Amino acid sequence: MKRVIPSFTIGLLVLLSCLPLRADQMIPLPIAKLSARADLILHGTVTSSTVRRDPAGRIYTTVDLKVEEVWKGNLTASHFTVVRGGGVLGEEASIVSGEAEYAVGEELVCFLVLNQRGEGVSIGLSQGKFNVWRDSVTGEKLAHNRFHGLHPSTASPGPSAVPSRAAPIINRLTLADLKQSAVGGAK
Repeated sequence: MKRVIPSFTIGLLVLLSCLPLRADQMIPLPIAKLSARADLILHGTVTSSTVRRDPAGRIYTTVDLKVEEVWKGNLTASHFTVVRGGGVLGEEASIVSGEAEYAVGEELVCFLVLNQRGEGVSIGLSQGKFNVWRDSVTGEKLAHNRFHGLHPSTASPGPSAVPSRAAPIINRLTLADLKQSAVGGAK
């Protein structure tokens, strides 16, 4: 008996094969849980990033953070090292799905645990890293990561919007609100 596969099924399979697949499914951690697990919570700016290889041959990246504020923990230095798995070393790349990415010059808040060498490791991979940016309309400092707050492109209705008629913005996370949630509990 000859089996016939409907063209709809073939079309659907072709369409699905074109979609990117993500292997980093995560259960969102509330800010209070990130804070409870953190040894350090730091607000600062990335000053440099260096890719290295450990003695076992694994590629990792060290990030130098110029610390502006310590929200939790004890730190007397003005700079702190954060490490993340993966990076590009020469012609070799190592990618850790869901890992936090750091760019020189970016302002951020990091929820960190300490490894054996005293370096910071972001809690929940990218969940423990919040990007900080200034809203161009209100001038407020806002924060976001993949689960909390809004991305800069969606946070403001724009200067042409009439403030009294603008739709309320949900999931807006100010830096002050993030700090309050992290160190003092929810408002």
